[in-house]
Amino acid sequence: MATFTEIKGFIGDWLNLDTVRLPDTVRGIIVNVAARRILRNSELRYGETSDTFPTVNGTYDYVYPSGWSKPIRLWYIHPTTSNVVTLTYQPSKAEFDRLFPDVTKKDLPTHYTVWGTKIRLGKTPDQAVTINRDFYKILADLVTTSNETNAFTDEAWEVLLFSCFEYAERYGIRDERIPAWGALGKQMLEELVAEHARARSLGTRGQSQEPG
Repeated sequence: MATFTEIKGFIGDWLNLDTVRLPDTVRGIIVNVAARRILRNSELRYGETSDTFPTVNGTYDYVYPSGWSKPIRLWYIHPTTSNVVTLTYQPSKAEFDRLFPDVTKKDLPTHYTVWGTKIRLGKTPDQAVTINRDFYKILADLVTTSNETNAFTDEAWEVLLFSCFEYAERYGIRDERIPAWGALGKQMLEELVAEHARARSLGTRGQSQEPG
């Protein structure tokens, strides 16, 4: 575990730079940009988030939540059968419109797409149901004193640290060691992504219900 303040300090220590040559504000931007980029491009459990939203009769568009990156699963309990209904994600807006050309036709939704800043349901809901929403989220930026840690810094701060040096180089810092550190950061990230993928795979394997 490392705090935001500590990671910023580590950047300066490894580069042997004070806050005049690499200001604290710049270090903070580097850390947050690196984290946001990683979470956007990698399916890590640190971004996994669940919430719910209610449908409204006749309303098909719902604003997605703050920090939304990409969907994992939307589902609800059927109001009459009590079965779990998992909505089918249709990434193509054109195909979604072909399937549901008339938004005035209402029924329980079976599909969804993401368009602009909204989740669009098809068919248009004809009643209120609670949609459970699993998605990948971009974590809120780290802030000194008020938001010093998150799941990423708690469990994989070293991956975040070694992903920061390339941004310091882009800022104008010259150090012959940066390419090697950057390569290590990429390797660490690949291993972290693989670790999280393995955990999901193991978690879905069938388990015996009886001992022995």
